[in-house]
Amino acid sequence: MKSKSVMGALAGMTIGTALLGPSVVSAQTTTQEHNAYVALKFGPYFPTETNALTAIGNSINKWPTKYEVDGAIGAYWGLFGLQLSAGYLSTGTSDVDFKTWPVLAIARARLPLGFVAPYGEGGAGVGISSVSGLGASSTKAGFAGIAGAGVDFYIGQLLLGAEFKYLWLDPGFSSTTASDPQGVVSAFKFNGIVVQAYAGFMW
Repeated sequence: MKSKSVMGALAGMTIGTALLGPSVVSAQTTTQEHNAYVALKFGPYFPTETNALTAIGNSINKWPTKYEVDGAIGAYWGLFGLQLSAGYLSTGTSDVDFKTWPVLAIARARLPLGFVAPYGEGGAGVGISSVSGLGASSTKAGFAGIAGAGVDFYIGQLLLGAEFKYLWLDPGFSSTTASDPQGVVSAFKFNGIVVQAYAGFMW
C-alpha cells in the first residue's frame, strides 16, 4: 500500500513536471531575450575629404577631427535587425564652421555568441547640414549613408558595445575656388570614419 502511494506520488510529480516544463522554459526565454533597445553613442569623427578647404584657399588640406554623438532605437528578429538613429556631427576651422544632424535607417545582421554578438550594418538617410563662415551661411538637406561593423555586449538588460563605420555625407554645399580666375566650383563633402562606443537598455 505504501509503495503504491509512493509510486503514485512519483507519477504525479513526473506528469506535473512534464506539463510545467514548457511554460517554465518559455518564461525564461521571454525574460532573457531582450530584442528591442535604445542606446546613446559617442566617439571621434575623422573626415577623409580634402577638396573643401583647398577650394577656399585654406592651407589646411583636410577637415580637422571632431566628434559625433547619436541616439538610436532598434530591435532584432533573430539574426537580423533594424535601427533608427539621429545624431549630431561637427567639424570646421577658424574660417568655416560645419555641423550636421544625420537621420538614418540602418539594417543589421548579427551573430549571437552568448553575451557577445558581432554585427555588420549599412543604411542611408538624410543629413540636415549647416555651414557658416566667410561672411555667409547656409542650411541644406542632403544624402547621408553608412557602412560598418561592431559588437554588442549583453549584460542582462544592459547593452554595451562599440562600432566602426564609414560615413558618406554630401550636403550639397559648394564654393568657387579663390585662386582660380575661371571661378571653378568645388563641392564641400564631409565623408569620413566614425568610431563610437555606446551604452543602452534592452527590453
